[in-house]
Amino acid sequence: MLLAINAQNSAITLGCFDEDGHLRMVAQIASENGHTADQYACQLDSVLRLRGYAPSEIYGAVICSVVPPLNAVLYEAVKLLCGCEIVNVSTGVKTGLSIQTENPRTLGSDLVCVAVEAAAHNRFPALIVDMNTATTFTALDSSGTLVGSAIAPGVCLGLDALHEHAAQLPSISLTRTETALLGKNTVDAMASGVLNGAASMIDGMIVRCREQLGEELTVYLTGTDAKLIAGRMREQVEHRDNMVLYGLQRIWLKNHRK
Repeated sequence: MLLAINAQNSAITLGCFDEDGHLRMVAQIASENGHTADQYACQLDSVLRLRGYAPSEIYGAVICSVVPPLNAVLYEAVKLLCGCEIVNVSTGVKTGLSIQTENPRTLGSDLVCVAVEAAAHNRFPALIVDMNTATTFTALDSSGTLVGSAIAPGVCLGLDALHEHAAQLPSISLTRTETALLGKNTVDAMASGVLNGAASMIDGMIVRCREQLGEELTVYLTGTDAKLIAGRMREQVEHRDNMVLYGLQRIWLKNHRK
């Protein structure tokens, strides 16, 4: 099995691919900056065994991290647990992408991964909307070149900010996705504002990106919070789960030692 790891600020998503490239397992563990490589190795071991896989089945690993303190720790944790070849998505890794930004070295590895996955479908121009701690927009032009990105606060980040900075607004969870547009109480009003506001923001960004990139724009929606928003949007999008993991698997194929 190939182990793909997507480390975000709020959670670390794990995926296992078989030798035919099929995603057989997806799981999440908490993202903790203070944990050691030994602690992460124990967590990875527990999750893999819980899902029916042994560390000895892992022949390779590929890691994407947007949390710099976790880069070396996760690398060492996988090395301890599996002793396998590891590809870390960073400067020098082959992606097959043409990147035209001011400093490609500073481009987030998660943006690179979703762009690699979108480019593999060869439908350009394309826009990938990835909804996690942040909501990111990654643009590929008609030739498949990554020409830029935009970053906005994520759904849950906006919700936390309301609670932290507005004294009368409570901490809520987004468990009721059927919330009306205009809430009859504070909880529903907050949920509607955050969810419908995010959907409207993404709709608006798609319209503006289409004006810049071309009318035949293909839009992919992915990320942990995508399911909360997909049904509220007016623009047509393709909701694809785990685009970062699939992009990681493609990057592994381009880089691992034969």
